[in-house]
Amino acid sequence: MPVPHAVDELAAAASRPLSDSPGHHPWAPSAAGGPAWRDPLVRRGALGTTLVSAGSLTPAFLPPQPAIVDLLDLQWLSSGAGRLAATALLVLGMALLVDAWLRLRPAPGSPPISSRTWLLWSLPLLVAPPLFSRDAYSYAAQGLLVGLGMDPYVVGPSATPGPFADQVDPLWLYTPAPYGPLGLQIQHLVVTLTGEHAYLAAVAMRLPALLAVGLLAATLPRLAERFGVSRDHALWLGVLNPLVLMHFIGGAHNDAIMIALVVSALLLASHRHLLLASMTVAAAASVKQTGALALVGVLGLALSDGQARRERPRSSDAAYFARCAAWVGADAAATFTVITMLTGLGWGWVANLSVPVSLRSMLAPPTLVGSLIEWLMTVGGMPDPWVELALPVVRGAAALIGLAVIAWLAWRVAPRAPVVATASAFLVFCATGPVVHPWYVLWGGVLLGATALGSRAIQAVVWVTLFLVTYGVVDTTVSNGSWALGITTIVWMGVRLHQQRHPARQLPFPSGAGWSGSAATTSSRRVS
Repeated sequence: MPVPHAVDELAAAASRPLSDSPGHHPWAPSAAGGPAWRDPLVRRGALGTTLVSAGSLTPAFLPPQPAIVDLLDLQWLSSGAGRLAATALLVLGMALLVDAWLRLRPAPGSPPISSRTWLLWSLPLLVAPPLFSRDAYSYAAQGLLVGLGMDPYVVGPSATPGPFADQVDPLWLYTPAPYGPLGLQIQHLVVTLTGEHAYLAAVAMRLPALLAVGLLAATLPRLAERFGVSRDHALWLGVLNPLVLMHFIGGAHNDAIMIALVVSALLLASHRHLLLASMTVAAAASVKQTGALALVGVLGLALSDGQARRERPRSSDAAYFARCAAWVGADAAATFTVITMLTGLGWGWVANLSVPVSLRSMLAPPTLVGSLIEWLMTVGGMPDPWVELALPVVRGAAALIGLAVIAWLAWRVAPRAPVVATASAFLVFCATGPVVHPWYVLWGGVLLGATALGSRAIQAVVWVTLFLVTYGVVDTTVSNGSWALGITTIVWMGVRLHQQRHPARQLPFPSGAGWSGSAATTSSRRVS
């Protein structure tokens, strides 16, 4: 099926009249489940994250010669049987978390999911070192640079020799920061609040992420309900997803703040607060520039606004689209400029956007294809100058295709299905970009929680989630020298994938267009 036709079908399925009852506020309370801890699946997930935290104090996650190991006398976890046991705990914990998530999947007749489940699953991770990525150590070092009055857009963590620089991944030790100015000031605030303690500052980087996921848990279900989608679907797919726990909470990535602000912006825009929505998108982009893609959804909601349609002149669609786009874009650009001025960090990030590209990420389709072509050209004896062109040409072509698809989404899909268009724009940007990390998929994946997906689409999301969870866990076992545990993880995830293809109970959305009703509370959730 051609991509435009597929997105058209998804947009048609996801479009719902906005429920706009008088006096309803974007953050008005919505229905929530009963006491979360009474649910055995919630307890199973919390046990899983507790085991992950208990098994995290290994070289896979800790910086070299960490003081916490000496402080707690945990040297035995760094090698031999202790290291193997810790890795086994982590693998078991992730398996329990994934299993709880899959079984918690909402279905007609199942009790509602408690809005506090995400917090119970997150709390055990707060004391663990940064998980499945070492970015939080870089965040801490960049925050220190800001506090010392250095320009993090010019110098890297190596400019401050000592504990902060020592714990940074050598790959990023000499690279300046590519993040937005507001994101760097948040990192500076965390470093200040922790008394400039290097390891503690890195761990505390997940506190802004925790607040962001809390905001996400409050806003995503409300955004879903605005478009006739079940709040339980939004919580399950976009908040309780194991990738959110692994990378937003565990990894403390600033992507969590960005996507929480994006969801808030879309919710504001759905209530016709378009000026505030554009300003919120600017705040998201000032944390991580990718957040600017949310303007696709804000523009779509501006174009589909009832009053705007009534006042729409009889000029061409293109002219009206251009005026709305200019208004929304100008508001966001002005807000971003003000934030940049207030942070005092300037625009140095523009020159640093190529920093992440220095990593050859085989999860990125253009990089994978370009690398394969490069290898085939080398084997075929092609001249070196031609071989060296393969990767940049493929990456450049993919970027142009991605931009064209995003423009088409803004023009054709956003006015009818703004959340679908925004999620698709993020996913397209991710798929056509030169670098992909597992948490990049969450840019659009979280927003899918507010869209009405058919059963096949949900199965696809589950497959991608389990693949990326497996990727992260296996990478950890390899880093800890536990190949057997990595193979075991792959086998277990394969079994769960097979079970998802043949579920033991009815799919949550049997109609193929999304389950928009509230879950009944008369029957218990089936644990298969």
